[in-house]
Amino acid sequence: MSYFYLDAKEFERVVDAISKFSDGALAERIINDYLHTEGGRIIKENIQKILPVSGRTWNGKKTAASQTDPFTLKEENLAVIVKTKGPYHYLYFPDDGSNTQHHYGNQQFMFDGANASEDKIVNEVIDELVRRLEEI
Repeated sequence: MSYFYLDAKEFERVVDAISKFSDGALAERIINDYLHTEGGRIIKENIQKILPVSGRTWNGKKTAASQTDPFTLKEENLAVIVKTKGPYHYLYFPDDGSNTQHHYGNQQFMFDGANASEDKIVNEVIDELVRRLEEI
């Protein structure tokens, strides 16, 4: 599972944009709409780009996670959680797991993919807030 957090500097930029709205609920709805659609997609793409590929092949082997859509989004208030679909729960082991003789663990690709998305998501959320503020 991947969690996306804003650092303090980015948080202040978003708060400044939100404070310009007279109705905080509207700003909240705009942010939720963005995170649950575009934001989640951006995070999924950035994680998928850095997924490890085992190179293993055998009859009946499922498609590698890097070549399919192994993630699902869980929508929460002012948040989106990216987690693996059932057949791809094994991604936990190379992401958070420890090293073994045959596996390289603790690669943190979920975390790195979410962090790589931060600037783009923050900038686009602020752009969307400003655009909607100008419409009012």
